[in-house]
Amino acid sequence: FETATRIVMPEYREKILRHEAGHFLCAYLLGCPVEGCVLSSWAALQDARFGGRATSVSAGTSFFDRDLSEEMNGQRPLSRDSIDRYSVIVMGGIAAEAINFGRADGGAGDEMALVRFLSSINPRGGGAVTWDAERVKNQARWGAMQAVLLLRQYKASYDALVDALERGGNLGECIYAIEQAARETGEEPLDK
Repeated sequence: FETATRIVMPEYREKILRHEAGHFLCAYLLGCPVEGCVLSSWAALQDARFGGRATSVSAGTSFFDRDLSEEMNGQRPLSRDSIDRYSVIVMGGIAAEAINFGRADGGAGDEMALVRFLSSINPRGGGAVTWDAERVKNQARWGAMQAVLLLRQYKASYDALVDALERGGNLGECIYAIEQAARETGEEPLDK
């Protein structure tokens, strides 16, 4: 199916590329190491981080958020910073598509991941409330807008990352492209 879609709709590959670059750059800028980025179902099948042979992933970006991991594993309370960081990274792909194509066709899986994550949060006192549908929508909108702002501010780094991914660059080459573009344009790093 994916091969046929790429032949009939050549812009499909470009959308996937730019979508995944959005996740990648947002994760990197927010201090979450990127562990992998795949741009096709075939690559996802060959990479255990994306489920290997037991997956239906057509593309993806894997990142690690140490704080969120520790909080989800009960080592300390879940922080608003972690919720917000995850929201921005997950919505980064949709934001990138919207910037580049005027709308986002992909990202249903990203939206579902955010909904599942927020819905799984079980507040424990302190005036915390559950994540109802309205709060989830507002958080998704906020995350998407923050991602748009990051991608616009770091446009040169985003474009360099897209070029590196398009050439088949490995993680080191992609990060080098981000940092080189930032140095050349005088983009300031985010405080982490």
